[in-house]
Amino acid sequence: MNRAAIASANASGGFEYWHQVTCLNYSTTDCRIPDDADFDGKIDVKSLGALLISDIVACTSPDNPIRVTRRAQHIRKDGRDDFMLWLTLKGTATLAQDDRAALMRPGDLILHDQTRPFVLEFSETHRCIMITIPRPLLISRLPTARRCVARRIAAGTPIGALAASMTEHLSRMDAQAELDVAQRICASALDILATTIETELKEPAAPLPRRARQLEQVKRYLIDNLHDTEITLEQIAKSQRMAPRTLNRVFAMEGTTPIRWLWRQRLAASYKALAEGHVQQVTDAAFSCGFSDPSHFSRAFKAEFGLTPQEVSRRRLA
Repeated sequence: MNRAAIASANASGGFEYWHQVTCLNYSTTDCRIPDDADFDGKIDVKSLGALLISDIVACTSPDNPIRVTRRAQHIRKDGRDDFMLWLTLKGTATLAQDDRAALMRPGDLILHDQTRPFVLEFSETHRCIMITIPRPLLISRLPTARRCVARRIAAGTPIGALAASMTEHLSRMDAQAELDVAQRICASALDILATTIETELKEPAAPLPRRARQLEQVKRYLIDNLHDTEITLEQIAKSQRMAPRTLNRVFAMEGTTPIRWLWRQRLAASYKALAEGHVQQVTDAAFSCGFSDPSHFSRAFKAEFGLTPQEVSRRRLA
């Protein structure tokens, strides 16, 4: 997240300026442009810990809806890598992503992913709170986050209502809160949001195919052993009473390998540790998450996130 890019907008700049600010703060998109005479809107943005929190309003006429589209060519040119969590406060909107579409009503929460194409459409008066979450901070808590996009968490469920109320209160927090306080609040908020998404969007219980059961079992084992610098494919296979070849086939269902999946979880955990201040030194993040070579860790971290571990740590202190 580029803190220097944070900007706000109001109606005096017209629709074009409003759209430019959305591209600057969130992701590059094409947008159907309504007549400025029909448009009124604003964006208030603040940084709170590792999160970007936006209060967004857009008003247009019923017969002149706003349609925002992020295409594959935008993603290739704009490599931002965050999740966005929406809380609708007024009006309705429709989000389509990954062959799903969800209608958002007041009080609803919904997740979308910057790294995948999407279409967002709203008309008349729409107001929402949007939290921009760096991918590693959500993935480290909810590895299945990608499967949860464009799925509505309805207003009124006990856990959904708690998460919605908390989100609204975060938007009213003082952006100048003490660093340690902001970091702790953001970490706790992310724990609640991840739990809400996981709980509310849990698939109906049904017997899993054998390979899927094996995959989930191995993932749990790997998460429990992130810190083990000596873990090998053979050791993982032995612990699960599988042949290494079978283990590779299980992970091939998701287009990866056991060791590659483990590395990505370690990198996400190290990003979280640095961004949320759980460690002070880069080497501490490396060793606590199972990396034995700090130089190798730094190269892998930069390749995964486009930032060095030192840059993530400095952002926390910015």
